[in-house]
This record gives sequence, C-alpha cells and structure tokens, in this order.
Amino acid sequence: MTELYFNINDVILILSIGLSIILALFQSVIAAKNKLSKYLLSAFFISIAISDIGVMLIWNEYLPKPAWIEKLVPYLYSFSTIIKGPLLVLYVGSITHQDFSLSQRNLFHLIPILIVFGCLYFFSVDINLMRLDTFGIDRAAYLTTDMIWWSLKLVPLAYFVFGLLIVHRYHKSVVSDNSDVNEQAIIWLYLLTLAFIGTSCWSVILSILALVYRLPYGVTENYLNFGLLIALFFYSASHAQKLTLTRKHSRASDISGNLKHIIDGIMTGINTDKLYLNQSINIEQFADKINLPARDVSFAINREFGTNFFEFINSYRVEEAKRYLADPQYADMSIMDILLESGFNSKSAFQRFFKRLTDLSPSEYRTTHMSHKSSG
Repeated sequence: MTELYFNINDVILILSIGLSIILALFQSVIAAKNKLSKYLLSAFFISIAISDIGVMLIWNEYLPKPAWIEKLVPYLYSFSTIIKGPLLVLYVGSITHQDFSLSQRNLFHLIPILIVFGCLYFFSVDINLMRLDTFGIDRAAYLTTDMIWWSLKLVPLAYFVFGLLIVHRYHKSVVSDNSDVNEQAIIWLYLLTLAFIGTSCWSVILSILALVYRLPYGVTENYLNFGLLIALFFYSASHAQKLTLTRKHSRASDISGNLKHIIDGIMTGINTDKLYLNQSINIEQFADKINLPARDVSFAINREFGTNFFEFINSYRVEEAKRYLADPQYADMSIMDILLESGFNSKSAFQRFFKRLTDLSPSEYRTTHMSHKSSG
C-alpha cells in the first residue's frame, strides 16, 4: 500500500486550492457593477485551483494516480496556467469599462492553449514526461516538453504586462474625462497587476536558476501566488467597485467649423451654470448639461485649452477656492469647507492642484492675501 506523503509545499498548495474555490464561490454574494466581472474573477480563481492541483499531481510522486489521470493532468495544468493571463486581462477590462462585453475575438486567447495541446498530444506527454527526467526520454519529446514549460511561464507574463498597459490606458482615459477620480482604487489596481508581473518574472528567474545552477527554489512561487490570491480578493471586494467606469469614444469628428459654438457652450457651462461646482461631474454629464456630444467637448477642450477635462474643471475649482481664501468675509471658513464649496471632494486632490497652480498651499495663500488686504 502506497503511503501518502505531503511536504510543506503541498500543504500550501492544498490551502491555496481550498481558498481559490471558496473565493470563486464567494463572488456570487459580492456586489458588482458588471456581473460579468464576477464570473471572470470566479473563473480566474478556479484556474488557480486547477493549476495548483496540477502542480501537486505532477511533482508529488507519492500520490496514487491512475493512467488516465497521468495523461489528463498535463492538459488541465497547461490550460489552467495559460488561461490565467487572459482571464485577468478580461477582468481588468470588465471593472474599468462600462460597455465591456465578451466577443468572438476573445477566442484568439485560446490559440496558445491549442498550440500547447497539439504538442502534448503529438508527443504523448504525460506526468512522467512533464517532470523532465532525462533518463530514457526521446530528445525531441524532451525539447518539446521543455518548450511547453517555458510557454507556461512566458505566456501568462506577457498577458500580465498587457494587463498593466490596460490599467495605464484606463488611468489616462479616466483622468481625461472625469473631474473626480478614486486614485486609491487605481493605485491598488496598478500594484496588483505589478505584483502578478513580479511573480511571473520570479517564476522565470527560478526556471533559469534551476536550469543553470539546479537551485530548488521553485516552491517559493507557490507562496507568492497564495498571497496574491488574498490580495486579489481584497481588491475585488473593497476597491474594484469604486473605480470610475469609462466608455469607448468613437474618433472625434471634424468639428473645426463648429469649434466656436462648442467653446461658447463650454464657457456657458462654466461661467453661467458653474457646473464645476458639481463634485462628481464627468465629461458625459457636463456635455449633457450643455447639449453637446461628449467627444466634441473633449476635443474642443484639448484643442482650445491644451488640457483635458479633469485639469480644465479643476482649474476653475481652484479659482473658486482662491476667491474664498482671499476674501475676509470668509475668514471663518475652514479649508475643508472651502474645498467642498469649490467643487472638490478630496483634500489631497485639492492640495495638489492648488499648489501646482499657485505655488502656495491653501493656508499660505490665505495668509498672504489676508495680510496684504489688512496692510492696505
């Protein structure tokens, strides 16, 4: 009778498998702006669980495995390892874009999987061959299996880097079109994607060290993945729903001949309607108020004022705050009250923009202008 044996790495894998399944099931009770994001994240957690099961079955020789399991595991492990990348990329897209949906072009993500499956089938790769025990292995099969292992390291890394690019584009887009942005949620998303990139890079480095120096540090990757599971769940529950959603805008039409009309509408919204005092206004709401297409407003602000909507609106908020800070009539108002009255809802954003545009902090500006009026 075969005696089961589990080392500390197996224990971590078992904990990771259990946690992944629990987190996948828990997505059903988490509120989400887009239900698709919950399904994608659940699928990501399940892929982690299957991948960890594959690792344990491949490398723990004490576990009894029927012949069909030894044939099936390389396929399940390869699929679950590669699909993690597309699932994370699609999840990031679903929590950052209001009109996100799956389409037939997403099937292209299956191409690397199909290529690996072809190699597995053609060379009859099983668990024993996946361990790359060179004794008695055909050279072509060995090289192919080695190539499969490298693809399982590099393909997810490429997707994680692509996910970081999506976050960066989203950041630029949301800052351009919104006057109020949840920076903490975006920073967390940056850190999360960078952590996945870092873990994948570490996995590649470990493979190189194992190849060159035969250093047995591969187990540390499992510990990092376990920590990332917890971090990703925390983000999905506490920060993902606070992201400002963006929409895909069509290419700006040629509005050169109509530019004056659009600028007049924008300035009416600023000077007459004082729309910048709305703390959460975005470019679509602003455009609706002045009865103009959002893409034309964005184009006109960029063309005429050389800035984006976010900077444009906040510059008027700073001017409003300066009026309060320099007027003795409002000397009893706190800085917090003034920033709220000026349209800001974040003290950090107010301080940053005010300092950038005046070279003074709000308190310094108040002190300077009040003293000048007193001396005058």
